[in-house]
Amino acid sequence: MIKLSEILDPRHIRLSMKAHKKKDAIEELVTILHESGKIGEVQTLVKELLEREKMASTGIGEGIAIPHKLIPGLNDTLMVFGRKKEGVNFDSLDNKPATLFFLILGPEGHNVDHLRLLSKLARILRDPRFRETLQDAGRPEDIISAIRKQEEE
Repeated sequence: MIKLSEILDPRHIRLSMKAHKKKDAIEELVTILHESGKIGEVQTLVKELLEREKMASTGIGEGIAIPHKLIPGLNDTLMVFGRKKEGVNFDSLDNKPATLFFLILGPEGHNVDHLRLLSKLARILRDPRFRETLQDAGRPEDIISAIRKQEEE
């Protein structure tokens, strides 16, 4: 099983997001992957992620949003972490703003691996101390280190 800490690149971590709306948050996360050369076109993917959000919000509550999608032609799973301390209305299950964002893109056809990864992330995010560590982290490396530690427990 792939480890979250191994797929998260420090270049794909934004500790101070600028977004104020759901659409802007998703676009900001996707743009991080575009700027690092991992994906090509941004707007089509943003549109597809927003369409998926219309069916059911990926704001799972407790300040967490995990937008995700399987993408044709993608070779490896990609993950982006973003943080917006003031929060963004993400139509979350608990109606609270999301402050911690995990965008996960997986290769089309790898449904089981994708679901396992989402499940693992949701499970470790249940720990309030872990969420607090993510909120307080000062460097991208601290985020990866915290995830690695949580995965080992």
